Amino acid sequence: MMTRRALLVGMLALAGTVGARPALAADAPSPAVPGQPPPGQADAGADIDIRDSWMQILQPDRRIATGYFTIENRGKDAHLLNGVTAPACHALYAHHTEQESTGETAALFDHLALPAQTVLVFPPGGYHLICSGYDDSVQPGRRIPVTFHFLGGTTRTVPFDIRPNPDQTDATP
Repeated sequence: MMTRRALLVGMLALAGTVGARPALAADAPSPAVPGQPPPGQADAGADIDIRDSWMQILQPDRRIATGYFTIENRGKDAHLLNGVTAPACHALYAHHTEQESTGETAALFDHLALPAQTVLVFPPGGYHLICSGYDDSVQPGRRIPVTFHFLGGTTRTVPFDIRPNPDQTDATP
């Protein structure tokens, strides 16, 4: 005779298998195709809008400028920003005005997730770009190209207007 406890354990084991089915190959995520962007990433260049982009010369003697911008993902898929470059900047990295700079904070723009239908603002006083070791093209009144790189290989290049440091009458290098 089956004890009440054995019957309960048997019923629970059977209940765990009800509706279960073996995993099928069709259930697996679509694999990446060599030479093709990861699924959902081909439209990053069209989905992403970068605006209100400008740099301010902060320390002309050390050739440091700060960059600010708004980035919007208008698409239906999340996108991953995996780098920002500018030929005029020897180094371009993230910084937060009110936080200690670390390798992790500096690498923010190397792995920034941009959820679908989201606007992110990088203003003065918050997270922003630092352009260090800039060349002679970084002068007030000019523009420099800055390229945003996305997972899958798409890019967006936008002009950043260069503004002088408001604390100095002439901040040209």
